[in-house]
Amino acid sequence: MASKWVPVRDAILDTLKIDKVTEEMKEDVTRWILSEILPAGKKAADEFCAQTKEQAANESGWCKVRDMIVLPFLIQGGVWLIERTLEKTVTNAVTPQA
Repeated sequence: MASKWVPVRDAILDTLKIDKVTEEMKEDVTRWILSEILPAGKKAADEFCAQTKEQAANESGWCKVRDMIVLPFLIQGGVWLIERTLEKTVTNAVTPQA
């Protein structure tokens, strides 16, 4: 007996099927990531880094270095690199809301 979910899943997949990815579609998705996804990611990264830096005060040795320097650098640097790279790939780059 087939699951009742299968026809629903197949209908969704058929609806979302994209026959051809165009340059315009790629730029639209990139702009959407820059304007909608990245600001939320930056906020989450900033909150995470702020908490790890606070917790570093109670750490010592390598854990203190990890929480104060390594994790914030990697996370915020990664977000910055993603943002700069995506901005360079769109024709008319959008500036995300702060």
